[in-house]
Amino acid sequence: MKPILHPRLVNDVFGDPGLQVNFLYEKRALLFDLGDISAIPNSVLLKVSDVFVSHTHIDHFIGFDHLLRIVFGRGKTLRLYGPENFIANVEGKLAGFTWNLVDKYSQSICLEVVEVREDHLRKARFRAIDKFKRSEESQEPFENGVLLAEPSFTVQTAILEHRVPCLGFSVKEMFHVNVRKDRLDASSFSSGPWLNELKRFIFEGKPDDFMVPVPVNGGKEIKEMALGPLKEDLIFTSPGQKIAYVTDTVYNEENKTRIVNLIAEADVFFCESPFLAEEEERGAERRHLTSRQAGLLAGEAAVKQLRTFHFSPKHKGRESQLQKEAQDAFQEIKNARKDSSPKKNDPHLT
Repeated sequence: MKPILHPRLVNDVFGDPGLQVNFLYEKRALLFDLGDISAIPNSVLLKVSDVFVSHTHIDHFIGFDHLLRIVFGRGKTLRLYGPENFIANVEGKLAGFTWNLVDKYSQSICLEVVEVREDHLRKARFRAIDKFKRSEESQEPFENGVLLAEPSFTVQTAILEHRVPCLGFSVKEMFHVNVRKDRLDASSFSSGPWLNELKRFIFEGKPDDFMVPVPVNGGKEIKEMALGPLKEDLIFTSPGQKIAYVTDTVYNEENKTRIVNLIAEADVFFCESPFLAEEEERGAERRHLTSRQAGLLAGEAAVKQLRTFHFSPKHKGRESQLQKEAQDAFQEIKNARKDSSPKKNDPHLT
């Protein structure tokens, strides 16, 4: 089983926060936060379709200019999501440049900006051809924390507190669609791009009688076949993976509840931990998590893997301690859960 979503931190654990999620077999990527993104190749930035910004402190948003410069004139639409006042923040960035030559470009760019409020989403567009004037403002319901829903995956968010609203995110693949290679090899079907189309039809929920063009006899012929039998013969599905990303927030009861609900049972949880366990008071003052708090959140949410990052520069040389404190707390919760779970051979169980 090959996961479709491939996450990686943009920088090392002391660098600006950021997560890049690439799609297997697709020329597409998601980006979480826009700090220093100079480490990301331009070829990858050109694949970015959606950017999710936790908040607009400089280490999370300074990369906006760099991204815009790379994608400008490519004729694409780029979607950006952020917290309260995000539309104004993007507008302010755009207003800092002079756009008198945009009419010289045959291909422009459109920014679709989504601002997350507690009970609704605000949206606006900025088109280069219009010198990035704000347009098409609208308001939509905000339900179950869902920011983006596509046939193959969804992105959800939770509004957290960092003295300003700060967003945490999770991206959940609906399910894996896997080709049974042994059956494909034993059939008269040819491999090739049509298999990606087959997967897409399944993600989109096409009916079993939907006809699919299938190359046969080494690709010399195209045969129309119903989706149902193709699924039965060639495909098996398995649960999709979940990736979560939380940074720049304080450990309190309200945030804890929102984070645990957001990241529950994630396959990989990327969590900030700027401070050591002994610096809990400092963390509360700065509205950041300690290493131990990151581990406790991961354990309570029953995630599978914890990856900590966004370490304070004052702790250079102590990254192994920060990581160990987080993993120890994570394991502590996992062990407690294991010890409290019913034993199969417990004679008291009926």
